[in-house]
Amino acid sequence: MQMKDAIYFGMDLVEYLILGWLLCSLLEGMLLQRFYKKGMPQSKWLLVIQYAAVRLTLGYAQWAKQLAYGGEPYIADSRQSIFPLAVSFLFTLLFCMLLYRGNRMLLLSLVTAFYALLELVRFTLYPVAVNSIGWLADAVYQKFSFQEEVDYTRYAQCISEVEMIWNLAHAFCFILFLWLVIRQYRKLLTFLEHGFSERRSASGGRRREAREASVLFVPELMGLLFTIMLRCILFYYKTEVYNLIEAYPELNLMIPLLSLLCIASILLGASMLGKLKEEHEKRRWWEMYQSQTEELREHVRDMEDAYRQIRGMKHDMKHYIADINALLAQMERGDERAGEEVRHYINSIQGALDEADETCRTNHPVTDVILGRYIRLAKQKGIAISANFLYPKAGGFDAFDLGVILHNALENAVEACEKESGQKEILLDSRKKGNMLLISVENSFGGTVKWEGGWPVSEKEASGHGLGLVNIRSCAEKYFGRVTVRAERHRFYLTVMLQGNAAVNDRKGVFDYKSLNCGGRDADKSGRSNETDG
Repeated sequence: MQMKDAIYFGMDLVEYLILGWLLCSLLEGMLLQRFYKKGMPQSKWLLVIQYAAVRLTLGYAQWAKQLAYGGEPYIADSRQSIFPLAVSFLFTLLFCMLLYRGNRMLLLSLVTAFYALLELVRFTLYPVAVNSIGWLADAVYQKFSFQEEVDYTRYAQCISEVEMIWNLAHAFCFILFLWLVIRQYRKLLTFLEHGFSERRSASGGRRREAREASVLFVPELMGLLFTIMLRCILFYYKTEVYNLIEAYPELNLMIPLLSLLCIASILLGASMLGKLKEEHEKRRWWEMYQSQTEELREHVRDMEDAYRQIRGMKHDMKHYIADINALLAQMERGDERAGEEVRHYINSIQGALDEADETCRTNHPVTDVILGRYIRLAKQKGIAISANFLYPKAGGFDAFDLGVILHNALENAVEACEKESGQKEILLDSRKKGNMLLISVENSFGGTVKWEGGWPVSEKEASGHGLGLVNIRSCAEKYFGRVTVRAERHRFYLTVMLQGNAAVNDRKGVFDYKSLNCGGRDADKSGRSNETDG
C-alpha cells in the first residue's frame, strides 16, 4: 500500500504542477510581475509551487482532510469537496495579488476563469469517468467469476492495476482537454495583453478596462457556481450511498452538455468582447485618420497659399524693379523726395517678402508649415506665442507623428486662449536628451476645466470632438511614450514624452511622411528652457 500511495502521490504532484503551469500560462502577459528582478525567480514558478503545495496539503494532510470532511477521514458528502476548492481558490487569488500588479478586476476574472474552466472540464468528463471505471470493474469481476477457485490476491492486484491505468488515462484526457480550452481562451484574450499595465496613467482608462474585465467575469462566475451546485447535490452517504446520476440517468448527458455550454459561453464572452474592442479600435483609428486627413488638407492649403504669394511676388518683381529704376533716375535729376520714396518702396517689398517667407524654421517642412500656420493664427487672434521647437532628425521620429502632436496641442491651446479675457499666451518648448524627446505646451485659459478620469473633457458638441488628446496619446503610444496634463491658476500644461528609435511597423492607416525629411542642423540641443514644469 505504501508503494501504491507513493505512486498516487507522484501522479497528483505532476498533475498539480501541470495545472499550476496552465494557470500561469493564462496570466502570462496580462499582468505585471511585482517583484521580478534580474536574478530573482519569476512569479510564475512561485505560483506553480504555491498551487501544487496547497492542493497536496488539502489532499494528503490529515488535519486538512478532517477539517474538510467534518472530522471523518473520508468524504461522505459531495458538498464537502467545496471546502478544498474554495481554500485553493482563495490562496491562489491572494498569492496572485501578492505576485502581480495591475487591474484587480482582471486578476479576479482570470483566476475565476481558471477555476471555472477547471471544474467545467472535470464535470464534462465526470459521467464518462464514473461509468468507465464501473465498466472496467465489472469486466474484471466477470473475468474472475468464471474461475472455480478465485485468487483474491490476484483479483485485488488486477483491480489495483486497472484503477491505476484508469487514473492515468483520466488525468491525461482531463489535462489535455483543459489545456485546449485554456489555450483557446488565452488566444481570445490577446486583445487584452499588456492592456492593463501601469503605462496608462488615466484612471478613466483603468475604469473602462475594469468594466471590460467585469464582462468576462460574469459568465466565468456563472460557470463556477454551476459546478458548485453540482457538488452540493451530486452524492451523499447516510445509511447507503445516494448518487444523483444513478437516480436520474439522463444526467449522464445533461451534465456534460451544460458544462460544455458554460465553457462555450465563457469563450464566446471573450470573443465578443475582443470583437467589440477591435471595432472600437477601428472606429477610433478611422476618426483619427479623418482628423489627420483634414489636417493634411489644411497643410496643403497653407503651402498653396504661400506658393501663390511667392509666384505673385515673382510676377510683380519686374514692375518693382522698373519703379525703383524710375525713382533712382529722379534722384539723379536732383529730386530729394525720390530718395525717401525708394527707401519706403524697398521696405515695403522687404515686408511683403518676410510675410511670404516661412515664419519659423524647425528642420522639417511639415512642422514648419504647422508652426507657421498657428503662429499666424495666434497673432491674428491677439495671442502672444513663443515657439521653441526643432525637429529631431536622430531618434527615428516620424515628422507626421510630431505634426499630429503639434497640430492638436496648438489647436487646443488657441481655442483655450480665445476664452481668456486677460493675458493670452502660448509657450511651446521641446527638449531632446539621448533618445528621449519632451514636448511641452503651456497656455492660458479662462473658466474651468471639466475632468473625467484624469483627462479634460471637451465642451464641443460637434461630431469628432475630443479627438485632440486621443490623437496625441495614440502617437505617443507608438513611441512607448506618455502624455500628462494638468491645470492650475488659469494655466494649462500639456507634456508629451516620446522614446526614440521605436520600431513602429504597423502604421494602421496613418500617412508616411518620411519622404519629406529634408536636411538641416540636428536638434540635439534645445534653445529656450521652459520656466514651468509642464
